[in-house]
Amino acid sequence: MHECEAILYTGAFMIILGTLGAAIGPARSDPVVKSLNLELATVGVCLVFLAFNHLLALITFIAVGAFTTPILMRAILRVEASERDREVLEGSERD
Repeated sequence: MHECEAILYTGAFMIILGTLGAAIGPARSDPVVKSLNLELATVGVCLVFLAFNHLLALITFIAVGAFTTPILMRAILRVEASERDREVLEGSERD
């Protein structure tokens, strides 16, 4: 098996594994685990592009990382804030 084919199949496997992990995997309600699974799929896409063109892979990896990281961090912060608000409301109901 050539090196290019190994990179292509590894990338496809990572895409499938990361997507399934984010969609139906364990602890999918936890945003940190979901973001890690999505990053696994992102690296898989980068490896698939790497099998065809190195420049395309680099540009795609940088662009996807630049777009997804702030979105995922915002989602994580919103979940954290809603949990904090819920704890405050439960504490005020006790009083």
